[in-house]
This record gives sequence, structure tokens and C-alpha cells, in this order.
Amino acid sequence: MTLETLESEITDAIPSLLEVARSLTRNKISDNYKLIFTEIRESSVNFDDNKEINKSNIYEKVPRTLVELMPTLKNNYNNFYDINLSIHKANKRLTIIDLQYYPKSSLEKVFRIKVLNTPPMLHYKVYYPPWLSDKKEKFDINWQHYKGLNWARLLLFKLRRKPKM
Repeated sequence: MTLETLESEITDAIPSLLEVARSLTRNKISDNYKLIFTEIRESSVNFDDNKEINKSNIYEKVPRTLVELMPTLKNNYNNFYDINLSIHKANKRLTIIDLQYYPKSSLEKVFRIKVLNTPPMLHYKVYYPPWLSDKKEKFDINWQHYKGLNWARLLLFKLRRKPKM
């Protein structure tokens, strides 16, 4: 991906993300979307705790169109190592897509020097709930926003998996 193709590649990846999300979830997911822009921070906490920290920061962000976000993306392009698209929240009227990036400046110095002139990678992801044992089962795309319910589901899942004595 080059600076010149950045917008078109993101534009092309979003329908694929939405299609995958529709095939995995039971939600009505709108083609009308806005984006929030989030840095993936290097952290000593585990992945799930880091997602919780990032999620709390996301609520403070104002969703914008890709056109509105492009000047920011172009200004930061040279520092992008990896760009990830994922659905933050969706309903039948609007889908909020989290455009997360991992900055080259967060990489270890030796590796950062190796990838300094490498174009960023682009991925899209749909996160599964941790209690989902059968990956063929459809789930609610907004599962990350139901904290109390998620805790109960995870507890039930762990209890069901516990070996009987």
C-alpha cells in the first residue's frame, strides 16, 4: 500500500470486513459507516486488558467519514507499520469501524530500522467472544459492549469446560 493507494485500499477493504462480519454474526450491519482512529499502544499488560484500556479511550472519540479522516492518515502514513480495521459497534443504521494502527515508532529500534521504508500492511478482523466454543455459531457483533452479560457468559463457559471429578 502506498500513500497514493491508501484511501482506495481502505475503501476496498471495508466492504470485505462488513461481509465477513455479516456472515459471522446475527446483527443487521449497515453499509453506512464512520471510522474512529486508534493507536495500538505497546503495553506490558496482556492483550485483553490492553483492549479494555483502548476501548475506554474509544468512547471519547468522534466517528468521522473516511474523507474527513484522510488528512490525518496521510500525515501519519510514514509512521504506520500495520493498519487494522475492526467493527467497534454496529446497528442497521450505522456501523462504527475502528481503524487501529501500530506505529513504526513503537517497534524495537533494530526492527524499526529494517522496516522504516516498508509500506504499511492492511488487515481487517472480526473479534470472537471468548465464550464462543463453536466458531460456527453466530454471535452479536456488539458483544464487547455488554460488560456484565459478558462476565456471566464467560463464567458459564468456564464452568461447562471444567472437568468433572
